[in-house]
Formats: sequence, C-alpha cells, structure tokens
Amino acid sequence: MQTQEALTFGFDIGIASVGWCVLGENRIVDLGVRCFDAAETADKGESLNLARRTARLMRRRLRRRVWRLTKLARLLKRAGLIADVAVLKQPPGKGCKTPNVWQLRVQGLDRKLEPEEWARVLYHIVKHRGFHWLSRAEEKKAEADKKEGGKVKQGLSDTQRRMAEKGYRSAAEMVLAEFPDAQRNKAGDYSKALSRALLADELALLFQRQRELGNPHAGEELEIAILGKGDRKSGLLWEQKPPLAGADLLKMLGRCTLECRGGPDGKGEYRAPKASFTAERHVWLTRLNNLRIVVDGVTRPLNEEERRIALPLPYQQAGDLSYKQLRAALTKAGHGGFQFAGLAEDKEKDTLVKLPAWQTLRKTLKEAGLEPEWRGMASAALDGDARLLDDIAYVLSVFKDGAEVEAELRKLSLPGGEKMIEALAGISFDKFHNLSLKALRKIVPHMEAGLRYDEACQEAGYHHSQPNQKGSGKTKYLPPFYAGRDKDGRMVFAEGLDVPKNPVVLRALNQARKVLNALVRRYGSPSFVHIEMARDLSAPSRLVWNGPPDDVSLGGCKNNSSPRLWG
Repeated sequence: MQTQEALTFGFDIGIASVGWCVLGENRIVDLGVRCFDAAETADKGESLNLARRTARLMRRRLRRRVWRLTKLARLLKRAGLIADVAVLKQPPGKGCKTPNVWQLRVQGLDRKLEPEEWARVLYHIVKHRGFHWLSRAEEKKAEADKKEGGKVKQGLSDTQRRMAEKGYRSAAEMVLAEFPDAQRNKAGDYSKALSRALLADELALLFQRQRELGNPHAGEELEIAILGKGDRKSGLLWEQKPPLAGADLLKMLGRCTLECRGGPDGKGEYRAPKASFTAERHVWLTRLNNLRIVVDGVTRPLNEEERRIALPLPYQQAGDLSYKQLRAALTKAGHGGFQFAGLAEDKEKDTLVKLPAWQTLRKTLKEAGLEPEWRGMASAALDGDARLLDDIAYVLSVFKDGAEVEAELRKLSLPGGEKMIEALAGISFDKFHNLSLKALRKIVPHMEAGLRYDEACQEAGYHHSQPNQKGSGKTKYLPPFYAGRDKDGRMVFAEGLDVPKNPVVLRALNQARKVLNALVRRYGSPSFVHIEMARDLSAPSRLVWNGPPDDVSLGGCKNNSSPRLWG
C-alpha cells in the first residue's frame, strides 16, 4: 500500500533489536520492533567468532608445526640417519644408550652419537624450538606486559642469566642441572622458557662437536638445512610464517572515506597511520577548534591569541594535556575568568588530548641520546613539514618484521644514521585513521587557521559527511553489505562501502537495513529518516535522510549527531 503524504521513518537501533516507526504529517502510520540475537556471548559479551577464531588459529599453528617436523624427518631419512620417518614418533629403541633426549643432547657434546640418537636430538630441538621475538619492538612491548608476555620475557631472562652465571655449555645442560625433575614448562609457568637463539647456539655447538668426534652425519649441508644461513629466517629451526605486514597488510587496510579514487590501484587512498604527526595534529586541532568557553555568560570558541597559547601545549610536555593545564596556561597569560562549556569544574583534571605516538618517539629518542635529532624533526613538523615524521610512522605501522623495519627506515633520510634506526626499530604502531594522508594534508592547514573539521573539509573541496557526490549512486533500497562469497565460501564485503568490521555493529546495521528496505517496499521512500543509535555504535554520524523520495544514496544524508550506518 503506497501513501502520498510525506512520511518520516524513525529507528532505534540496538545490538539485539531495531525499533521502528512510520510517521505521517500528523499521525502514527505504523510501528514495531525487529528482534534478533546479538552477535556476542550472553555471559561475557565476547564475539561469537572468538571461540572459532581461537580454535582455527590453534589448528593452523599445529598444522604448520606438523609440516615442519615432517620435512625434518624426510630430510633426516635422506641423510641416512633413519630408515623410516615414523621411528621419530616412537619411544627410543634398544639401540639408544639413554631414553632421555635431554641427556642425549648433553652427551652429544662429549661423545659421538649413533645415527638414531643424533636424529632424535635434532628432531627434539626443532620440535621444541623455544620462543623468538620477531622484532625488538615486539620484545619491548612484552616487557610492559604484566600478563603472559611479561612472564615469558622474565623466564627468558632468567634462563639466559643462569647460562651466563654458571657457565653451562648448552641449554640442555642448564635445564638438566637446574630442573632435574621436570624439564618442560607447565600452564602459566615460564621459569624454564628458552629462547630460539639459545637453542640455535646449542645446535651449532652440537654440529661442531659431532664433526670433531667423527660423526659422518653432521655435515655443513645438513646444518644449513636446519639452522639456516645465519639470518634467523631460513632453515627448519627458524621457519615461521611472517606477520601480516607490508603489501599483505595493505590488502587488509581500509581506504580513505574522502579520497575514494586514486591510490596505487585506483580504488582509493590508503588510510593514514594514527601515529603519523599529521593524523595526531588533526585530532588535536579538532579538539581545540571545537572547544568552547563561557566568559561573562557568553559561550564562544577560543580567540586567536588564546589559540596561539594553547596550540603548542601538547608538544611541550611529557604526558597528556588536561583541561586544567590548559586553564593554567591561559590564566598565566592573562586570559582567565572563564569556564569550559559543558564541563564541570571537578572534571578539569580529565584529558583534553593525547598524542601517544609523539610522546613515544620523543621519549625513545631522548633515552637513546638522540634529543638534538628529535628536536630537529619535531621543529620541522611543527613548522609545517611533517613528511619525515609521517614516513617514520608509516614504516613503524605497516612493517612488523625487525629486518624489514630497519630496511625501510634506511630508505628515509634520517638524522643520526644507524643509531636512529636502532632506536626506532624498538617501536611499533598498529592503528590507522579513517582518512588518508593526502586528505589530511589538504584539511589540516585550514584547521590550523581555526576552522572546524566540517568547514575545513568544505574549503579543501570535500564534504565531511557526504564523500560521494549528491545524487550519485541512486537506489531505492539500501544495498547489501556483501557482494558474494569467495572461493572458500567466505562472505566478501561490497567494494565502495565502508562497512564496519565489528560483528556486533555489523549485525545491528544489517538488520536495520532490512527493516528500512521492508518499509520502503510497503510505504514508499520517506522524506526524512531519524535514527537513534545504541551505545555500541559510536562512530561519527552519516545517516539522516534529507533527500528526495526514491533517493537512498549517501548523498541524501546529513549529520544528525548520531553514528553512521556505513561509510
């Protein structure tokens, strides 16, 4: 049934229901609610995919481990150490002088091992190959982890200390002497944790001693196949799937919501690292330009002199900037006698802005004795040339392997040379902004002049809430989030839609889409759409209908201080 009067659709979107109402000019046409299961567990509020994802990652890890050991067993068979690869999965035979492989590893330093004994030693070390940090940044993060990562780091340090203090020749010798009753860690206990580098040293020493003792199966070719070429990447001991980084990470990275064309593949510019100076500058200018103070009962933004005082404050201190600190700076300069609009006096200790990447870089380089070099880069960025700091943030956000990070940093014109590279290699960032550096570099200069984000977007040729041109992509119904399935049966998101990846948000929005489309089919296109979002949907707003009937494009939407439905 189609009606001719102007209709307004209203939605209250929650994580387990969508309430809706159809309003005429002076009457309620229809109303109801659509209920569905929330995409989270009822007891802990965790994602329904968490258990499946955890099990899937475990299966992958075990499958890779089995394949690595299978390749090792085949290698040992080709080398003539064993006649059947299955023998390594069975208890030691009568030919072995000791059934304890830990003891075999120690005895291998002093006597020639039989072929099967030597095979079991190699298999045991590669199977239990210890822990390895992929980068110094990953190791540094573990130091601050009070949970599992910190325990592993402490355990590795303890075993390394024991090796140095008591002069043990190998990790196995240390473990048998220090832990004679149990040589393996138990759940939650990492006191016997061994680093992969320590085990690699033991394996290299075993190969050397076995060659000296006349073992014909300890040749350099077998050693290289297991230990690699010294790069800690090649060889079965070091074989490991690299972390998602570089080009692989960019495939998973979202595109800029304003620069929807261009980029390396024409599908849009990649999003900027949140750690880049330009992205953090955008955050600070947004907070500053939106700040309102009350003076003599009049609410106003900061004037030019007040902004000049406030602008450098977050960069001049070692921590976050609070409202109280901003008040103190303004009062000291003779601009007191005001209240922050919408902020109670007892809340002035709250943080006004955080610049975590700036503070991390400043602290790290200062501790490394590179403070003059840091001041040079920081001054250039504050004066308007932030390209070097942006490039550093890009490398530390996109690349994760330590060697790759160092290689990419060497491509930059960094002051301080290798010392700077070594310091920066201990840092890693992992979050990205919604906008690209290309868009931010057009917008931020206008925000420096005091314009709000929406005003700066307009001056830069963008629309902050309508990335597509009005009227483009018209469709009567909201399009689905998915374009189909891939070869493995997984759903593939439609290109051109900035679909949220949070499963709770995604399910709520998809249900809201179905409700709206059903209402459009029954009553026709509305003149207005009003949306009240749930607590979980906290992104910037995008969707209040302000276009003509039959136009369900993003161009027909405007800001209404509520979270977006999609990009």
